Amino acid sequence: MTYRSLELGISAIQAGNLSEGARLLRIAVKSNELTPQLRATAYLWLAETQSDPQHKRACYNEALLADPGNADAERRLSRLLASQLPPMPDSLPEQTPPEPAVYKPPPATISPPPYTPQAAAPYTTNIAEHIVGVFNGPNGPGTGFFVVPQAGLLATTRFVVGGSERLTVETQPGRQIPGYVVRAFPDIDLALLRVEYGPGTTLPVTPLPRVPDGAALLVAPYQRAIARGSQRPTKRVLAAHWIPTDFAAWDDAGGAPLFDSNYYLVGMATRDTARNSGHYFGLHIATIRARADAYLEEAQVENRAYCASCGAGSKAGVMGFFYCETCGSVMSTARHVQRYPVPQAEALYETSRIRCTRCGAQAGFHGGRCLRCGQPPDTRPL
Repeated sequence: MTYRSLELGISAIQAGNLSEGARLLRIAVKSNELTPQLRATAYLWLAETQSDPQHKRACYNEALLADPGNADAERRLSRLLASQLPPMPDSLPEQTPPEPAVYKPPPATISPPPYTPQAAAPYTTNIAEHIVGVFNGPNGPGTGFFVVPQAGLLATTRFVVGGSERLTVETQPGRQIPGYVVRAFPDIDLALLRVEYGPGTTLPVTPLPRVPDGAALLVAPYQRAIARGSQRPTKRVLAAHWIPTDFAAWDDAGGAPLFDSNYYLVGMATRDTARNSGHYFGLHIATIRARADAYLEEAQVENRAYCASCGAGSKAGVMGFFYCETCGSVMSTARHVQRYPVPQAEALYETSRIRCTRCGAQAGFHGGRCLRCGQPPDTRPL
């Protein structure tokens, strides 16, 4: 019966009766009798029953979930995502898009609907390949994009990663890899992740140090609708790295790339908002690139451990000591071990602070408690 519903649904679509075909296909995909290949085929036909891009994308994703190796579903989804991005200006250097994958039909008599590739702008697919999803963070799904593709370095927001040290990065639907936070800058809501993957190219970057007042902006979150807005003129004196926008909300936890009207990368969507209006700010790409380059230069000279509490690189963590020399927090590798004063580590910490009488640390005090051991100072007479 399930196989019959699938056949009748496809026949109805071929005859032009889209609503009846969709009804029959929905019946078929609810059954557990379909093989993964036939279930993917059913969703590919179901995508043809409506012209709404969101509906098509959902169907393509379901096809990939059923049959992750389905080349036809991957190609259709890639084309759909690329078609939602605007064409790049003619002045950009032209690149040859990759050859489309060859579709191999599943071992069944039912084939997917015919597919005719649409012409795409040279840079359109490349833009989509530079945008990734960032999952398993404390504040919900976010977006990231490559800033140094050869090194596999991604930019997203500190809000997205929170205090996590490892997250899931989705380079395309169904293709997930681990991403490791290597540095964070809470003052500008920036985090850098490293992955074992890179597109091999960089997005074209704006040459302007600031976004002009009222300039058109486009934000492209991962697998969500692209939104349009503009730079918001303000009387406040802002640091050059902030881009005030008229966006009142992002579709995810942040980290999406911001483009200008010529489709050059100008920055990243952050969760920082104006106190008097609730509009969001973007972070300029020049600042992102500067912080990424500084990290890479540092990594070539010496190895440092990532402190999830403050986002800094810690020499103490690499040397096996317990506390970050920047913020005094316990390193993640020392959270579940017995900690004790280590005289050799004192050279890494500030010597001008009062020493804790309980643990001997000079990390400082906050709220009357040591930043190392968390205990109040021992005030008993000697």
